[in-house]
Amino acid sequence: MSIRYRLVFRQEKNNRLKMKINNVALTISLAVILTGCVPHASNRNITTIEVVKPAIGQSATAYMGDPIITSATGFKTDVLELGAANGALSSIAAGTYCSEGNGIYRNYHNPQAVALKNLYGQIGNYVDYVSYDAAKNEISPPNGTSYTASEISIKHVPDGLCRVSNSLVKTIEYNGNAGGVMKFTYREFANDMARAAFTTDFSVDSKGSDVIAYKGAKFKVNKADNSSISYTIISGFDKAVTF
Repeated sequence: MSIRYRLVFRQEKNNRLKMKINNVALTISLAVILTGCVPHASNRNITTIEVVKPAIGQSATAYMGDPIITSATGFKTDVLELGAANGALSSIAAGTYCSEGNGIYRNYHNPQAVALKNLYGQIGNYVDYVSYDAAKNEISPPNGTSYTASEISIKHVPDGLCRVSNSLVKTIEYNGNAGGVMKFTYREFANDMARAAFTTDFSVDSKGSDVIAYKGAKFKVNKADNSSISYTIISGFDKAVTF
């Protein structure tokens, strides 16, 4: 074998070795990027409260089938209301993402809210959080990708309600006034699904008291017919503030 041939052979061997090393490094880098560092859940002390809408003392009008009063248990914090998005390397479920500090927002109701995909578009892992860049108004899963406001619906609520994972949403709906009898439906929702055992119809004689009380919630009826009801909130199902 000539010296020139040996030099060419050795150079090709070195090039193949460098290519293998680069491929391994690229694979490791992508694995690190796609996996990300999972932040620990916040250890802060959280005091939950019942939040009522409309606010206590507020007057409103509801129509047939509309909720008269709605209550939820949670805590006031900085939240993001996100729409759904699906990209090549990730997908994000619609929902409420609550601030955990340092730009991290977590979905307490869906542990698989954010799907992380490999280069073939296959889901390799799920997380329940994203990071938010307020200056750019961008959402980023923990794999180096990002979504702009043109790619995903982003609503930033600085003083929003973050519902805890086991909280119930309670509502009273108006079902009309027939023959002097006002009809209502009480519902409880868990994880945005109505609980059948906790859906109850009830009615009240409109010729009696103009204050309706049910399950602790109270409201004063100012006017009611078969299509709408005007009323003023007196109290929630529990202690309450506005959201």
